[in-house]
Amino acid sequence: MRRFILLTAVLVVAAATVGATGKQVTVTNGTGGNVIPWYPALFPEGCRCQMLYDQAKINYAGTINEFELQKGVAASCTVTNVKFSLCHTKLAALTPDFKDNYAGNRPVAVAKFEKYTVPARAGFYPIPMATSFPYNNKDNLILEIAYEKIEGAICNLLKGTLAAHRCWAKGPTTPTGTADEVAYNGRISFSYYTALSPTSLGRVKSLFR
Repeated sequence: MRRFILLTAVLVVAAATVGATGKQVTVTNGTGGNVIPWYPALFPEGCRCQMLYDQAKINYAGTINEFELQKGVAASCTVTNVKFSLCHTKLAALTPDFKDNYAGNRPVAVAKFEKYTVPARAGFYPIPMATSFPYNNKDNLILEIAYEKIEGAICNLLKGTLAAHRCWAKGPTTPTGTADEVAYNGRISFSYYTALSPTSLGRVKSLFR
C-alpha cells in the first residue's frame, strides 16, 4: 500500500512539474539611490511607504511568490513589526493619501515579521513572502512597507525618477504622506502550476518525510 502511495505521489509531482511555468521580471527605473524606507535616523518611530510599479514594465500575468528590492550599499538594518503588502491599482501616479492609492482594491499582506533584517549586501535581495499574490497584468502594482521601529545602518535602494511613484510618511499607520518622484527598481518572480498549486505540492512532498 505504501509503495502505491509513493508511486502515485511521484506521478502527481511529475505532472505538476510538466505543467509548471514561471518568469522573473526586473523593473529597472534607474541607478540613483534613496534612503527611504530603511533610514533609522528619520524613522525611529516607524515608517509607511508605498512604491508604484507600472504594468507596462511588468507585462506578465501570474502568481507572484517573491519580490526583490535592489540595495546600493552593503549595509544592514533591523526593523520591528514590519508588514509587506501588494495591491493592484489603476492609478498612474500615487497621491498623498495611502488608502486612495489602492483605488478601491484590497491590499494583501504577503509577509509579516516581528523582526526583519535587511541583509548586509548590495544588489537584489528578496522579501520572504509567506503569501503569494495573483497579479492580473492589467493594473499597476503597489508594494507597501510599514514598520514600527528601525535600528542599524542606512540601507539605500536604487531608483529612478518617475512622477509620483512613491508615497511615504513617518509612522506605520499614518493616513497621508508625501508623494514624490522616486521609482524604485524591483525584481518580481512568478510561479504558476497548471496541475497543482504550490500548497498542494507541499502536501504531496510530506509523504516522503
